[in-house]
Formats: sequence, C-alpha cells, structure tokens
Amino acid sequence: MRLGISAHIWLIVLTFATAVSVSQPAAADDRQECLKTSKDTATAAIAACTRAIQSGVYDDQDLSDLYHHRGYSWSWTSYADRVDRAFDDYAEAIRIDPKAVSSLLNRAGIYNQRHDYDRAIADVDRAFEGGLSNYGKRVGYGERGYAYQAKGDLDRAITDYTDSLQLDANNASVLCARGYAYLIKGDPDSAIADYDKAIALDPSYALPYYNRSVAYREKGDLDRVIADSSQAIALYPRYRDAYANRSYAYRAKGDLDRAIADYDQMIALDPNDSDARNGRATAYLLKGDIRRSIADFAPEQVLSWIAIVVVLLAVATWLCSRTGTHARGWLSRPKMIEMFERELVEIQGKNASLEKIALALEKHSPGSGGAVR
Repeated sequence: MRLGISAHIWLIVLTFATAVSVSQPAAADDRQECLKTSKDTATAAIAACTRAIQSGVYDDQDLSDLYHHRGYSWSWTSYADRVDRAFDDYAEAIRIDPKAVSSLLNRAGIYNQRHDYDRAIADVDRAFEGGLSNYGKRVGYGERGYAYQAKGDLDRAITDYTDSLQLDANNASVLCARGYAYLIKGDPDSAIADYDKAIALDPSYALPYYNRSVAYREKGDLDRVIADSSQAIALYPRYRDAYANRSYAYRAKGDLDRAIADYDQMIALDPNDSDARNGRATAYLLKGDIRRSIADFAPEQVLSWIAIVVVLLAVATWLCSRTGTHARGWLSRPKMIEMFERELVEIQGKNASLEKIALALEKHSPGSGGAVR
C-alpha cells in the first residue's frame, strides 16, 4: 500500500517537473521572439509577448520589458487602436518598473500626439532622472523640445534642440525643428542657417526647402521663396503648402498667370481647398477677369463685395459731381482691389448664375476704359 502511494506521489512530482521544464523553455522562446520584434514580425512578436506575459514566469524589470516591446510592436501594425494599445502597454511597463525609461520616452511621444504636452514633458523629465544613453537623450530632448514649442515656450524648445544637436550635429530633423522654432520667434536668419545645414546633410529632404522658403518670405526675398518652393515641389509634387507659398510670391511679383497655375495645382490636390479658391479668385480679380473671379466665390460673399462696389461707385459719383474731378486717381483698380481683398479672404465655391452680374461689372469697372464720375 505504501509502495502504491509513493509511486503515485512520484508520478505527480514527475508530471509537474515535466510541465515546468516544458513551460519555461517555451516561455523563454516567446521572450526571445518578443524582444527581437521588427516591422516584418510585429504580429508574431505581439503574440509571443502576450504568451510570455501570461506565462507567469517573469516579473519586475523582465515583465516590464515584455510590456514595452509589445507596446513598441503595436506601432508596426495596422490596427485602428494601435496607439491606444501601445500607450496601455507602456503605462503598464512604467507601473511595474517606474524607471522604464524607454517606455517613458515612447509614452511622451504619444502624449505629444495627443497634444497633452505637460504630461509629455513630465515623462521626459522622469526618463532623464532614470538615466539615459546618448541615443535616449537625443530622443528625450526632441520630444521635450517639441512639447515646449507647442506650448509656445520657444526658448526652452531651442535649448532642448540645441542639446540634442550637441549629441548629434547631423540630425536634419532636429535642425528643421530648431529652425522652425527660430522662425516662429522672429529670427529668420537663424532659421535659414539651420535649414542650410539640413539641406547640406540631405538634399533630397523636401521639408527644409519649404521651411527655408517661408523664412525668405519673412525677409521679403521673393525670388528665393520661388526657388526653394520649386525645389520642394520637385522633390514632392504633392506639396500643397509649397504651392501656396510659391503662388504668394508670384502674386506679389505681379506674375498672376503663374500664381493661378499654382492655385490650380492646389485645387487639383483638393477641390475643397478654400484658401486656394480664394487666392485664385483674387488673382483673377487683379487681372480684371471678374467672371472667373466670381466663379470661385460663394454667392453670399459675392453679394457682399458687389454691395461694396456699388457703394463705392455711388460715393465716387457723388464726390465727383460735387468737385467736378475725375475719380480715376484715387479710385483706380489697384486701390479698389486692395479694399476688396479684405472681404475676399474667406470667399469660396462656385456659382454660374452670377455671369450676368459679372458682365455688367466688367463694363463699368475702373480701368475698363470708362471713368467713374
């Protein structure tokens, strides 16, 4: 009888030992697959991380690392809630190990995406307190600089970007970020210097060309605005903002046909681009092509500025009748258009039914050959 019991006990022990010996290598394999995650293996890595987490074999920093790597793997998937899943995993990694600096930095990045800049800054600060490698410091300075910039604290943003560049002077993205901070601060020359360096590092990077064109616009250098915007478009033909900046420069130089061509490109990219339609309408107006100008206007706004035209014409007629002088000098087309442009900023849409009004206006507009009296 005792022999039977002993045999039974040993059988249970042997079974348990076998189960442990099988589960631990299996968990170890899952851990290795989890830690070696990549874009191509993200789905399999997530499954491996989950098995390792649920195995109960790991705790403390090892368990925190599993959550971190699973969180990182979500970013390579196409799940609609991948950011939320990653955030939850980073949060759990930090709960288990408050010094999980990689999770802190990645969570700071998500906080920035969510426009929760104070929490982003707090996470980066904690990561620095926990100790970071040079790479981690560069990431931290970048995330915190972005948060400070978004909050309008440009001096702190520039300081963080500068500290990042001291660790890696050849980071074109950080140079662009600092250049933009300088630009917002009202220092286009420092911005241009950063964009020059970024372009030298990577001439195929469209962003610094566009940003430098904006800086040149601030300085009033229209030829360089056009040159840099054109280069940005050559590198990225769908660069809507580069078309917008170039069209501004063309219009300011009086090259209305090229400005209109750029507005056409913007509208081709997005038929509902109200800014492009407004800009094209104004360019047509400056050319004296009122019919095409009206075609880009919303009816309610057209009626608004037509009313202004009527009032101005009436006032001009009254003044001229009292003074016996011509109004062409002070009510010339450029001066009238300058007044109209304030009203045309928000105009959009199209209404063919206003053709007759447009024809009538064309016949009586200043510069059409008749004088307003």
